[in-house]
Amino acid sequence: MKYLTIVLSITIVICLAVVAAVSFHSVSEIHYLKTFYPGHFSVSDAAYASVVELVKVLLVAFPLVLIVIVCLFLLRLLNQSKK
Repeated sequence: MKYLTIVLSITIVICLAVVAAVSFHSVSEIHYLKTFYPGHFSVSDAAYASVVELVKVLLVAFPLVLIVIVCLFLLRLLNQSKK
C-alpha cells in the first residue's frame, strides 16, 4: 500500500512538472517571436500566436490532467480502505 501511494504521488508530481514545463516553453516561444519580429509582430499576431500555443498546451495537458485525476482518485480510495 505504501509503495503504491509513493508511485501515485510521484506520478502526480511528474505530470504537473511536465505541464509546467510545456506552459513555460510556450510563453518563451511567444516572447521569442516578439523579439525576433519586433517591427512586424502586431497585437493581433501575438493573439493568434497565443491561441496556437494554448491549443498546444491543452493537447499536452489534457491527458496528463486525466492521469492526475485518476491518481488522486486512487489515492483517495487507498486512504478510505485504510480506515
